[in-house]
Amino acid sequence: MNSENRFDIIVVGGGMIGAAAALGLARQGWQVAVVESAERESLLSALSPAKTVDDFEPRVSALSLASQKLLDGLGVWSDVAACRHCAYDQMSVWDAEGTGCIRFDAAEMAVPALGVIVENRILVKALMTAVVASPIRLIDGVSVTGWSGQGRYKSITLADGRKLDAPLIVAADGPQSRVRQWAGLPTREWDYDQQGIVCTVETAQSHGFTAWQRFSATGPLAFLPLINDAGESRFCSIVWSQDTDESRRLMALDDARFSAELENAIEGRLGQIQTVSRRFAFPLRQRHAKAYIGPGLALIGDAAHTIHPLAGQGVNLGYSDVRVLLEELGRLRAAGMAPDDPDTLARYQRRRKGENLAMMAAMEGFKQLFARDELPLRWMRNAGMRWLDGAGPLKNRLAAQAMGID
Repeated sequence: MNSENRFDIIVVGGGMIGAAAALGLARQGWQVAVVESAERESLLSALSPAKTVDDFEPRVSALSLASQKLLDGLGVWSDVAACRHCAYDQMSVWDAEGTGCIRFDAAEMAVPALGVIVENRILVKALMTAVVASPIRLIDGVSVTGWSGQGRYKSITLADGRKLDAPLIVAADGPQSRVRQWAGLPTREWDYDQQGIVCTVETAQSHGFTAWQRFSATGPLAFLPLINDAGESRFCSIVWSQDTDESRRLMALDDARFSAELENAIEGRLGQIQTVSRRFAFPLRQRHAKAYIGPGLALIGDAAHTIHPLAGQGVNLGYSDVRVLLEELGRLRAAGMAPDDPDTLARYQRRRKGENLAMMAAMEGFKQLFARDELPLRWMRNAGMRWLDGAGPLKNRLAAQAMGID
């Protein structure tokens, strides 16, 4: 094979997770290629000012402090922070069927913020800008159409007929990962029979730099704080998880009726919903690869696991995958070993699989707990929330674990 098409590591997928992994690997000295189906021009396009709800991207991420630290170490956080973003220092979670409520406060934990809400396109642009400026070979505007896992080098085939090979392929190509499927790595998955509705709203009152989440029997509703370019704090990104039939009913409403139902669902905490952007709905499905690795292959991010959005941990779990993979492959690089060492890949899987499964199990438990409507269970649920809210050290310890900090 032509040496121009041979690398140490090929990352398939140049989104928020794949681009971060590629940057970290290149910094360690590996020869890295990134294959991304989107054109680089679209990924690097200028960000338009946000004046109304329609100017925000509906897809946002709630970045933990650990994820921010990773991005800072890759040299991209300053570019993200220079664009639109909203740090939140409080979080309020409550049960629609009772009086149970838990409030988290950054000041109690002696941290600057609980997290930061960032539009996904801002993250992708910052990461891709760094990729283009690095020694990474970016192969954009072309999809991967085949994979060969035989022999010392693993090969991928592109839609234009080119073939690339490397000892290690890192699959960051999303929940429907074709690389995972071609490699024959099975998944355990099931439908929640729910859809997630996302959009941006403008409210009469300021969100107070607070993330709001209300649990109901038909699904959780989150209001994630945003600010526009003028610094106004009356914008929120919503993620409303609802049973499929209810989601379809809500999506069929006109803007005025939808806004009224949304305002009622959040119990009027932010006053009237004044405007709402275009809405999108997507099916919610939990998926977990039974193995994250194969010979010369590692899965990261959504290619390895997808999770219910009720706690906003999906992207943070993906960045934790990146951090651990970089730690393990960094040791190989320092020792002068090849990147496909099976013991190292097994250690990556061992370190990440348990944590991801624990988070997925916790989110499934939350979903099932709040979906039950029996009176004794409702009483215990609300009593437990009130007790935890009063147990400051324990509450803050749990929050710190979710944020990835000590």
